[in-house]
Amino acid sequence: MNKIQRLKKNGYRITKPREEILNVLSQRPLTVEEIHTSLQNKKISIDVTSIYRSLDLFKKLGLVTEIELGEGKKRYEFNDKNRHHHHVVCEDCGMISDISLAQEKKLIDSMKKNSKFKITSHSLEFSGLCQDCQC
Repeated sequence: MNKIQRLKKNGYRITKPREEILNVLSQRPLTVEEIHTSLQNKKISIDVTSIYRSLDLFKKLGLVTEIELGEGKKRYEFNDKNRHHHHVVCEDCGMISDISLAQEKKLIDSMKKNSKFKITSHSLEFSGLCQDCQC
């Protein structure tokens, strides 16, 4: 079931701004300000408060996840429960790429064993310079 169908199924209206927020989030993790700017560029009239309300609804329905990439800002991305991933962020241009880690389960098992914690969630982000910014 796609995200629009999920909204309809839960009794929510499909407004043009909601649909466009979902469209811009398909590109990469974005801040509210980036979402707002993108919508303004598309001539979609929506205020920042309405974007926050829509994102809260999307989080409640499990459509998006709120993430923090070490820059002091919240970003929002699609919640894909079938594809766990982390991020690498370019310190120069701000490009964000998704990465998956083959050895992640071993790392988590080691953390559980060595820390005596019951690990309930984790976040692992990398920063550096993308190929274009390494020049």
